[in-house]
Amino acid sequence: MTDKPVIGITKPTHGDFFAYGAIWLAVRRAGGEPLRLTARHPHTDKWISGLVLGGGADVYPELYEGQPNPQGNYDRDRDRMERFWAHRARDERLPVLGICRGAQLLNVVNGGTLHGDIGSAFPEMDYPSSLPGHIFYRKKIHIEDGSLLRRIIGDETRKVNSIHKQAVETVGEGLVVTAREDNGLIQAIEDQSCDFYLGVQFHPEFLTYRKGDMRIFEALVEAARERDKARKEAIGDAPPPRYNPRQFIDEAPELSSD
Repeated sequence: MTDKPVIGITKPTHGDFFAYGAIWLAVRRAGGEPLRLTARHPHTDKWISGLVLGGGADVYPELYEGQPNPQGNYDRDRDRMERFWAHRARDERLPVLGICRGAQLLNVVNGGTLHGDIGSAFPEMDYPSSLPGHIFYRKKIHIEDGSLLRRIIGDETRKVNSIHKQAVETVGEGLVVTAREDNGLIQAIEDQSCDFYLGVQFHPEFLTYRKGDMRIFEALVEAARERDKARKEAIGDAPPPRYNPRQFIDEAPELSSD
């Protein structure tokens, strides 16, 4: 293990370098050592101390009994890779942060469903679809008292960006909603039985000029550092467990319910 906690960051095999770079920088600023995880290079043989599931293409709808769009942009290989890492993180009780698609993926692997199109689900809202809108538009969210997100940010309300067209609908087993918009759209989910298991619908990596958003990454890295200490006390310098690569490629195991 390195002195810095290794934080795995998922991204597609091709593209999304700007978003990945913003997360990479936030993790480095927070004191972590980023490790890129893609379907081509999933690094299933590596120790990681914490996990960030990044944004990107829609989660494949059949994973939550939805209907695929014939013109939809899906990345099945990435779905498999991220489900593998979500399963392993749960087994090893690693700190997990899901961002946008990542939050949706956490919900799906816990048995939840998604709104395939928030424009249809919330027609009264004029969510941005242009690049300037995604950059500059801000909307208010309400954060639940006592939640991990509230403890990190410290505020009851927050203005966040809007760079998504899908969102959590039915919440997965064991998860609770800890932030919403005024219209009820879910903006954060948590598993409060874990030390750090948080999904946010917004993109804090693009808001790290604000202390509250940067604290999300600082809290993740600190939780990973504490997890490293506990793991080292338990197993010393033992090598990482071996995972069957065919399991990763063919099965992409679901999260267990226990």
